[in-house]
Amino acid sequence: MAKGFADNPPEVAPPPAASRGGSHWRGQLFLFDRPQPPAFSSAQAYKLMAIFLFFELLVRPFAKYEARSLGIANRDWWMFLQMSLLTALVCGLVLQFAGVPFAHLGLYPWRRWSPAEKHYFPQILVITLLVFAFTQPSALQALWLRSDLWRVALLVLVPQMIWGFYQEFLYRGILQTVLVRCCGAPAGILLGNLIFTFGPLHFYHFALARENPSHLWIFAGIFSIGLYFAILFHRSGNLWMVAILHGLGDFFIDGLAQASRMIR
Repeated sequence: MAKGFADNPPEVAPPPAASRGGSHWRGQLFLFDRPQPPAFSSAQAYKLMAIFLFFELLVRPFAKYEARSLGIANRDWWMFLQMSLLTALVCGLVLQFAGVPFAHLGLYPWRRWSPAEKHYFPQILVITLLVFAFTQPSALQALWLRSDLWRVALLVLVPQMIWGFYQEFLYRGILQTVLVRCCGAPAGILLGNLIFTFGPLHFYHFALARENPSHLWIFAGIFSIGLYFAILFHRSGNLWMVAILHGLGDFFIDGLAQASRMIR
């Protein structure tokens, strides 16, 4: 049964102390200390959804169109500028227009991370880096031999990390949080991930599939990794973890190719 935008969501009792042992492996089973439901009003929830729709249906498509019109879409500095401005703007609106603290959307300092989060994140970070290093050794070797690594870091790595943060902030921090609050966890997570997979963020893959129908299989990968991020965020309440992992994935999947095209 849909929960609606209840002004006073039910409290979730913290887990007993005995359940907090074995923090070094609990995260691998998604056995995090369950976070408290975000304490914002129904009016704030609607404002958050308005921000999501404003950015994904208007602002970002408009910025993409204007960049192409001005001939700057392929400039090395454009992604850095675009993502910095979009992220700053969306964060400002969440604080000033919706009046929702970042902590209610999963962005809280390291000192507030649970022991399970502090153990799990370094483990999954190392695993992620090793997997990408194993699957893309030639691209990483070519990157390491470059004399302008500082430029690649500034114009590729940093924007890709911001891009990963932006996606998670909108799709998990805002959209999933509101949908779970409205529809319950299973439906909210599934609906949010379907929008993440087939919505405005990745809809362009349908156009690419016209020339190569097998390209449609990319949606399976997007849905799978999106579902992992969605469940990890729901179970831990920690948006930093999924945002950083997403940013690293964007760098290794898209950023390395972008760096190879940069003029040295």
